[in-house]
Amino acid sequence: MPIRFYFDVENGRETIRDHEGVDATDLAEALTEARSVIREMAEEVCADDPDTAWTLVVRDATGAVVARLPIKPSSISGA
Repeated sequence: MPIRFYFDVENGRETIRDHEGVDATDLAEALTEARSVIREMAEEVCADDPDTAWTLVVRDATGAVVARLPIKPSSISGA
C-alpha cells in the first residue's frame, strides 16, 4: 500500500509547503523521488541568492519529518 510523502522547501526564513505530496512504497522510494525533485529545481531555487541554504524537507502522511536534503546547484550533477 502506498504511503504519501510531502516535499517542503525551506531556507530558515521561509517555508514552501507541499500540499499535494507523492505516493511511494517506502521511504527509499520517496527519497529517490526527492532527489529527482532537487535536480529539477536546484538551479532555479539557488539562482536568486546562491548564499542562501535551501533544504528539501520530506514529511510522511502524519506530518513527521523523515529526511532533510540540501538543495544546491551542484545537486543537479547526479545526486
